[in-house]
Amino acid sequence: MLKLYLRWFDREPVGALLPAKSSRELIDLDALGAFTAPRRTRRYRCVDCGLLETVHVYPAGDHLLQCQQCGSRSVDLQGPPFLTVQVRHDWLPGVLSRLMVGESASPAMLVHNRVWHLADIDTPRGQVAVMLVRSGWQCDYTEVAAVLRKFGRPRQIVLTTSRIEQEELNSAGRVVIPLVSVAKLDAQGLWLERETLIEHYLRGVNQARKLLLHPTLKSDQQLWFELGPDNAWVRVNNRTVRLWGKQRLFVASIARAHVRNQPHRRLADAVNDAGYEGDVRSLHQICSRRDFREVIGIADGFVWIRDDVQ
Repeated sequence: MLKLYLRWFDREPVGALLPAKSSRELIDLDALGAFTAPRRTRRYRCVDCGLLETVHVYPAGDHLLQCQQCGSRSVDLQGPPFLTVQVRHDWLPGVLSRLMVGESASPAMLVHNRVWHLADIDTPRGQVAVMLVRSGWQCDYTEVAAVLRKFGRPRQIVLTTSRIEQEELNSAGRVVIPLVSVAKLDAQGLWLERETLIEHYLRGVNQARKLLLHPTLKSDQQLWFELGPDNAWVRVNNRTVRLWGKQRLFVASIARAHVRNQPHRRLADAVNDAGYEGDVRSLHQICSRRDFREVIGIADGFVWIRDDVQ
C-alpha cells in the first residue's frame, strides 16, 4: 500500500482533489489521518472559455460557481455532486519523525511541501540527519541538493519517495535511500524498519568512502585502507598503526568483511577469527594503545576500520 500512497503523495499539483472512496486503500489511509476530511465537490465546464474544472463547493453554493480561469459565471455543471479528499502532506513526515525519535518529535520543513528534516538518529558511525524528499515530477533536484548542503550536517540519510536514483543528490557523507525499501504501510499504520535503514546507510557510506588501492585486492577493487604484509600494520589516511600477535588476525577479519562490501563486522566474530579466549567486549582488551582505538571503530557490538581518521 505504501507505493500507492506515495503516488498520491507525489502527485502534482499539491492539493489535487481525489475521489473520497476511490479505493479501499484510500479509505484505510483516510482513517489514519493521511487525507483531509471529505468535502462536497462539483465538476463544471465554462461556457465561455471551455475550462473543465473540479472544485469544492458548499451545498447551497452551486449558483455561485464561476470559472477559475476567466471568471465567467456561465458554467455547466457536469454530473451530480460527490466527495473528494486531499493529501495531507504533513502526515508522512510527521509519522516518520515520531517513529525515529518519539511522540514529541516534529519535522522541520526546509522547502515547502518538498524537503523535510525528520530527525537526527544515532548509528555506529555517529549521529546522522535524516531528510525526506518528495519526488514529484516537478522536483528540481539541483535546488534540493543545494538546500541539503546548506543544512550543514556532513552526515545525511535522504529518504526519497521515488525508487529512481537522482545523481544530483549524491554527495560524500550523504546516502540516498528509497523510502519503500525501509518502510511499510497497511491499514494499521506506517512501519519503519530502523535496523534496515541504518544498514542501508552504513553500506552506502562504505561504498562512497575515499578510495585507496588495497594491495591484496584485484586491480579493479579498492578500499580506503591498506594492510601491510602479513597484516603487520594497517594504514588509514596516511596514519600507520603497527599490529602484533592476534591483533593482526582481528584487523584482518574486519578487513575481509569490508572486502565483501559489509560495512561492519560483528565484534564477536572478529574476536573468534583472531582466536581470543574469554569474554572480549572492548577494544581495550585487544589493544591498550590509543592509536589502535583511533583507527578501529566500535559501537553496538560491531567493529569497522574507520574512514574518518585525521
